[in-house]
Amino acid sequence: MTKDWIELLELCSRYSRGLDTKDYELLRTCFPDEVRLSYGTGLEAVTRGHLTYTTPEQFIESIRRIHGPLRTLHRNTNHHFDIDQDRATGRVYIDQFQVRLEEGTEPRTTQYVGWYDDAYVRTPTGWKFYERHSTTVWVTGGWLGEAADA
Repeated sequence: MTKDWIELLELCSRYSRGLDTKDYELLRTCFPDEVRLSYGTGLEAVTRGHLTYTTPEQFIESIRRIHGPLRTLHRNTNHHFDIDQDRATGRVYIDQFQVRLEEGTEPRTTQYVGWYDDAYVRTPTGWKFYERHSTTVWVTGGWLGEAADA
């Protein structure tokens, strides 16, 4: 395993850790200033079927709203990276579990399974995502977050 592979694995881990701990400053370190992010959901709370972003700030603001009331667990597996000098592409499988706890009610849960197709760029501060496109292939449970298109 090369140093670049290890750094890309760490980037994917940092992204999930930022989401799960609601550490939005950490999450911001995963992106350059301009990005192309698309999250396919296929769920009723997302009228467009995809959530798309061109800046990390748009993405993080949306995540704050959607994930705010949730506890999440993002698990990444089956990493594959093709590295070409300061650019790379890859696919990372995702198993995401969400829980919404509301006082006086049973916890509600949702699980998403799919993958991310990514494009990465090496920057002076390390590898970053400049494209991240998710594909959801299976969902159990319903939408738990706040409205995605608010």
